[in-house]
Amino acid sequence: MCRMDDDRPDRNEEIKAHLAENMLENETLTMMQKNVTPLTQEFLRKYIIYAKRFCFPRLNECDTDKVTNFYKDIRRESYSVGGHQIAVRHIESVLRMSEAYARMHLRDHVRSDDIDFAIDMLLESFLQSQKMTVARQLSKKLGKYKYQKNDINQLLFHMLNKEAQDKAVFEKAERGIEVTEKINVEITVN
Repeated sequence: MCRMDDDRPDRNEEIKAHLAENMLENETLTMMQKNVTPLTQEFLRKYIIYAKRFCFPRLNECDTDKVTNFYKDIRRESYSVGGHQIAVRHIESVLRMSEAYARMHLRDHVRSDDIDFAIDMLLESFLQSQKMTVARQLSKKLGKYKYQKNDINQLLFHMLNKEAQDKAVFEKAERGIEVTEKINVEITVN
């Protein structure tokens, strides 16, 4: 991280130009340009504690079919091209990674995109452990398992939706309203 000099604004412009020239793809530079403030350590600490205490995402039966098909395909393809074999423990790690990814997003259930992310992570790691020619062949054959990134706003929508649900439950309990009734909830942003 680079610290700007308040006393010498001309030097700041030199530093910004140097950063832009040398670190164009750097996420920190992008955040500086958009004036996005990074998350504080205290916020991240509280976020992690909350996720550990209250989020325990679980897999559905339909989700395990996707993992089973991936295992079957990657095992068959790696055997046919003569690469390293994949073991059952790799698939168990996909399940754990998908649960961890869902927990990171504070979800109660593992979604399809969580599994896709975990499969892609394992696939990339597996391909990097192969010889170059084998990795190219496997990458072409297993391309359908590559993860397509979604919009970051899904996380924000999920958090806002969860906040609205929690507030609705609280207000219903406070007013003595039945749980099945719908009420309007007002959320203020500080």
